[in-house]
Amino acid sequence: MSEFRATFAKDRQKFSAAHFTLFEDGSLERLHGHNYNVTVTFEGTAAELGLMFSFHDAKALVKELCDAWDERVLIPSVSPWIEVTERDAQLEVVVTTPKHRKFYSFPREDVVLLACDNASCEHLTRLFADAVAAQLHRLGNAVTGFEVAISESAGQTIALSRSI
Repeated sequence: MSEFRATFAKDRQKFSAAHFTLFEDGSLERLHGHNYNVTVTFEGTAAELGLMFSFHDAKALVKELCDAWDERVLIPSVSPWIEVTERDAQLEVVVTTPKHRKFYSFPREDVVLLACDNASCEHLTRLFADAVAAQLHRLGNAVTGFEVAISESAGQTIALSRSI
């Protein structure tokens, strides 16, 4: 049986988001943004009619996941250096490291709380891959693995592969 690879790297598979990165020594970047590009490659076998899955469904899945983070502030929610408090319709974020103390207040609707300790590209790639894995059932049973690659700028990409 043949193994196929279907790669989706469409122009609309992107999200623009703000974040800051924490470093081990307690330093942190300023709040800034990127125009992230997402590429997802699925591996699998051809099923009925010689198809792995509907390309339309795969593109819709990736676009939906990008849209969830588009034009948002990405805040890690499990960092010992970050405290998040919800007040009315605001999220107050206090970052306290050995080197810095910063306070941010954002409209709740503008923030995505990430299940990680740092908003690094590595964690974003892992979280995106987790979301793809949770939705693979939408593509049928032919997918045997996939890779997610996220670029935060041209020539700077993190990729993560998963087997099913």
